[in-house]
Amino acid sequence: MVRRLFFSAFVAALLSACGSNDAPQIPANKLPVDHTKENLIEYNRQYVEFEEDEINHYTDSLHLKMEKSPEGIRYTIIEKGNGRLPVDGQMVDITYSVALLNGEHCDELTNRHTKVEMGKGKLPTGIEKAVSMLSVGGRGDFIIPALLAYGVSGRDNCVPPYSPVRCTVVLNSIEKK
Repeated sequence: MVRRLFFSAFVAALLSACGSNDAPQIPANKLPVDHTKENLIEYNRQYVEFEEDEINHYTDSLHLKMEKSPEGIRYTIIEKGNGRLPVDGQMVDITYSVALLNGEHCDELTNRHTKVEMGKGKLPTGIEKAVSMLSVGGRGDFIIPALLAYGVSGRDNCVPPYSPVRCTVVLNSIEKK
């Protein structure tokens, strides 16, 4: 009974998101009543499948030809750059912009210039993975799944919960140790 209710709620959320320009909003407060490990795993599986379909629809509708990392990040390296790739523990100087898949830019995260130590969790996991794919001077276009971006909490009034994001990332420099 609970599974049928959960599945019905999930399908309703899926259908209500179809045709919308907004990112999908599967409410976290609609978790199964019996928070068993199996139910939560199934909820996550269904969400990841739902988001995968949304990202595929987005890339297909814009005719984007992007590669896909093992983590599920879609990417195109726009400028190759030169030199080495950053590794954990190194300070990097990056510039990045974040937008929702509906095209809305997050003003507080547009052309953000920052220095950060790789591997310390100061950036969302997906953005850090994006940086690790770039050589100095490199620039890439990335679509990052929600759980690797700003996750279930989102980011203030900028990125809603459960929202995949599109980022442009530039690796300006790597500081020498």
